Amino acid sequence: MKKILLIFLLLTMATTAYAQQYKSHTVVKGENVYRIAKRYNTTPEAIYKINPTAKDGIKEGEILAIPVTDDQEYKTHVVEQGDTVYSLSKKYNITTETIYLLNPEAVNGINVGQVLNVGKLEKEDPTAIDGAQEPGKDNVLDSLKVVPEERKIVRFITHKVKRKETLYGISKKYDITVEDIKKHNKRLYSEQIKKKDRLRIPVYEKGAPKNDMIVDSVASRISATTKYIVKPKETKYGIARRHGISIGELEQLNPNMDPDFPIGMEIIVPTTIFVSLQDSIQPGFQLYEIQPKETMFSLVRRLDISSDSLLKMNPYIKDGLKAGMVITIPEQKAIDTLSIDFGQEKYVNLEKKLYNFKPKKIAVMLPFSVDTLDFNARQGIEDLLKNKQSLRISLDLYSGVLVAIDSAKTKGITTELNVYDTQKNKNQAFLKKLMRENDFEGTDVVIGPLYQSNLEIVASELKKYDVPVFSPASRRESSTYDNFFQTRPTNEMLQEKIISYVEKDSTDKNIIIIVQQGKKYEAIKEKLIAKFPNAKVAKIEEGNYLYEVHLGKVLVENKPNWVFLESSDVAMISNVIPLLNAKAESHKITLFTTDKNGAFDDDNIKNEHLSRLHLHYPSVFKEFDEDEHEDENEKKDKSSFAYKYKDRFGVYPNTWAVRGFDIAYDVLMRLGTADDLFHAVSVEGTTEYVENKFNYAKKPLGGYYNKATYLVKFGDDLKLSLVE
Repeated sequence: MKKILLIFLLLTMATTAYAQQYKSHTVVKGENVYRIAKRYNTTPEAIYKINPTAKDGIKEGEILAIPVTDDQEYKTHVVEQGDTVYSLSKKYNITTETIYLLNPEAVNGINVGQVLNVGKLEKEDPTAIDGAQEPGKDNVLDSLKVVPEERKIVRFITHKVKRKETLYGISKKYDITVEDIKKHNKRLYSEQIKKKDRLRIPVYEKGAPKNDMIVDSVASRISATTKYIVKPKETKYGIARRHGISIGELEQLNPNMDPDFPIGMEIIVPTTIFVSLQDSIQPGFQLYEIQPKETMFSLVRRLDISSDSLLKMNPYIKDGLKAGMVITIPEQKAIDTLSIDFGQEKYVNLEKKLYNFKPKKIAVMLPFSVDTLDFNARQGIEDLLKNKQSLRISLDLYSGVLVAIDSAKTKGITTELNVYDTQKNKNQAFLKKLMRENDFEGTDVVIGPLYQSNLEIVASELKKYDVPVFSPASRRESSTYDNFFQTRPTNEMLQEKIISYVEKDSTDKNIIIIVQQGKKYEAIKEKLIAKFPNAKVAKIEEGNYLYEVHLGKVLVENKPNWVFLESSDVAMISNVIPLLNAKAESHKITLFTTDKNGAFDDDNIKNEHLSRLHLHYPSVFKEFDEDEHEDENEKKDKSSFAYKYKDRFGVYPNTWAVRGFDIAYDVLMRLGTADDLFHAVSVEGTTEYVENKFNYAKKPLGGYYNKATYLVKFGDDLKLSLVE
């Protein structure tokens, strides 16, 4: 395992492997990556970068390589109830100023569970430094220890970042390295600079030797540059790929480059050429843009190829991956829902893993249609609320978000909420204007819009800021935008959930397929027949009617009959279910459907029949039974979502309100356990709240999808229960 780790360290770090000093750290019980980062005055992202497997969790006794910036370790304290900065200064015999100096975020207050540095640890005996006497540590650090010659800092100056400035350009201006800047502005290990940022710039003693090995990735890979004239049909994407750099690095080399990228423009590019523009992509391969936080380890694991193969296809990535870099990968097929693993799920309680208590900035974008409301005509507003479903859904989602924000605050997570009215569907011009007139650059996440077309526009506009956009209602995925998060599992995933359940236990079962006529249902009929080739297909008459005699021909008495009913026709369902219910007196029948649509809830369909047939169906959410909230236990539990919601709004929440809460609370908890959402969703595991659960996975091309689904059944007592 340690050898594998070293291989990936060498592949992914490249220049930084020579730019820093490293220590090893043996994980002790109760530690997490954030607490370890505080101890060594670094960031979790810097630790993840050289210990990729730590993203999946760390365990006691594991050895981590830690980047060291000032060769100093710090005592840490986990804030408890009643702690104040003053009381901690007395407890650890330091000044409050020292605590604020070691923990700048503390000026905004401290929260229970927050980790603080509370003084320096005394250095150990030099003979034991880096834990060399502990077995296994030398192997981890062997090729990481390159100590640059120290340069004496005489003072610091402040630099205010201007528009289009880059770290590389600033480093050249002050004749220092990018690493020098990051060392004294540690947030830059995981964040990008932006306009009006104030950076601490070290001024070194004159004549001090400069360590040329500590350089930005652009300078380290570019030994010489040349001028280049943009030709017809050329793009930044293609030119960057040709020269083995990312689009961002191309922009660093050309800070004043015209964003329209006109033909004939002169730009600076590396002299070295890796890929000929005339070379076409060979059959079986495709281009892929490296995503933020993506490592060689995560990439080869997701693509299911070896690092050697990836290096042969892309020789220039030997110096490490950078967000925006364009590489060649084996052609990826669309996600095959048939291969999704619905086995035993690993559930994660994010509330116990919180460490990032920096205030979160959330935007909600929903069609509130305020522009159509006449607030002087109450009857008109009431009519609009009754008749406009999108407005009702939007208000319910928003109300759930508000309760989620209040609940997260009790865990120490504060939120700045911005709300935007998207007005209507397919509102491209209005949305673009809205985003131009408001600052979304520092936004942690956008929840909404409601409609798919509007979602695509917002995701497209905010991709440049790497702002995640969460779809609260639409089931359609995005194959274009990497910052698009689909929170509702697709219909295909729901189908596969129940099909795989039946398939696992289909031995000695008589599988029966009853499917509505029409083109719409041909696909699911073919899928069921392909999965269960021995199944019997009941004959459906014109008008979607099933005769009892035809049902009798497919049923058997000597073994269980498992029946798939696929229909959205109320007349057909109200015909088939009573027939099955009558036959259940002499036959063992269990009913299944891949799509429990609104037709099953029609008043003509008796729940007693569904209960007797033990209807099984897949679902995005658990059923939320309002009656359960009337019992005494629920009334006493003032911390429950239902109680909080009713106390605030006077009614119990419906499914959309619950969904708004679950999505927003999950997002806030994820932001509290990572530097950003892209990092937060990279850790495997399922989160679950009131009705919904989430387990996000990255598509090879496009955004993220939620693969967490439920399997629900009717019990004998008319109550719904979870099967999976």
